[in-house]
Amino acid sequence: MTAWFWQGATAPGAGPAARDSRVDIFRGLALLIIFIDHVAGNWLSRVTPSAMGLSDAAEYFVLLAGYSAAFAYGSAIDRRGLVAGSAQVVARIWRLYTAHLGLFIFMAAAVALMALKVGNPLYYEHVAILPFFQDTANSILAMAVLLFLPNYLDILPLYIVLLAMLPLLWVMVRVAPALALAASVALYGAAWYLELAIPNLPTGGVWFFNPFAWQLIFTVGLLTGHAALNGVGLGRSRLLLGLALAVVAAGLVNAAPWAFIPGLEGLALPDLWRLDPDKTNLSPWRLAHALALAYLVIRLVPVDAAWMRSRWGRLIDDCGRQSLPLFCLGVILSLVGTFVFFEIGRGPLMQILVNVIGLALLLGTGRVLQWYKMAAVKTPARGPAVLNEVRFR
Repeated sequence: MTAWFWQGATAPGAGPAARDSRVDIFRGLALLIIFIDHVAGNWLSRVTPSAMGLSDAAEYFVLLAGYSAAFAYGSAIDRRGLVAGSAQVVARIWRLYTAHLGLFIFMAAAVALMALKVGNPLYYEHVAILPFFQDTANSILAMAVLLFLPNYLDILPLYIVLLAMLPLLWVMVRVAPALALAASVALYGAAWYLELAIPNLPTGGVWFFNPFAWQLIFTVGLLTGHAALNGVGLGRSRLLLGLALAVVAAGLVNAAPWAFIPGLEGLALPDLWRLDPDKTNLSPWRLAHALALAYLVIRLVPVDAAWMRSRWGRLIDDCGRQSLPLFCLGVILSLVGTFVFFEIGRGPLMQILVNVIGLALLLGTGRVLQWYKMAAVKTPARGPAVLNEVRFR
């Protein structure tokens, strides 16, 4: 155990097992959907998962983050030891933190510009960033320690906290996966019954995504990734398949996405019967629906599905492989799209332009970033000339 703490337990030449090729595709889809859902008044959000069931892209993004963390950081801890592997986690946390601060500064500047230019102070309220301008000194301090999260800026701080938990979680996963799951469920229960939460000080509320609750779906993803690393699959249980189908169908009936179509308004459950699952604390209904949908994807979407190898599939895959810059760009574009809808209108033409331009920019940026990454890998760095090949005069 001491040797693993410092040096790792895997032979130096060994690498992690191959990752499921569907991960980046569906993470890319989640990033595109997050952009669509965050543009206020976007008609296209009526056909995204948030309008089709009890969960949305946020759950899938965090679930996939846990799965990917097992490959990226769990396997690194196994190979390099807990100390060196944890240092890699800390480096990632730092990148997330600086990206979050950059987004915060951009958002503050963008909202201030719009509010001043068009004379509409409601922009401050829409983004919940007014305290930053009313009490800037205290707001900056709160921002620096992640105790001030305006709207649109909730996910990266959540991921920071989840990654901070990762080394301890991975130790428990290695000792006994059931122990890790039990501890995660216990913390989830405490978040509900003891009302554990992180305050959002300037607004007087709490974080929109409570990490003490959301760590459960991250842990499920981490455990699934750990199982995959060890060659263990979920199996092909007809019972699980039936339960998953039933949960997803119930979520569809509850959401009634067809109710916005004229003439079909009556084909929806009465409000008294409908579930309105809490997102902040990851309601058990949301969790069950997200896991059921994930199971259906695993069972029904082949790893080598032809559409994933198509041109569009590769573009979406590129987005999933460049998740941090694409998420940041998606936040910026969703804010710009919201400004456009507020100032110009939400008619059909603007709906088409905002969505087509926004999605094209995301897909194009993902392609360019992935191309640049692959080009950098293929091109060896030029080092200094070998001394014995240089003649001095």
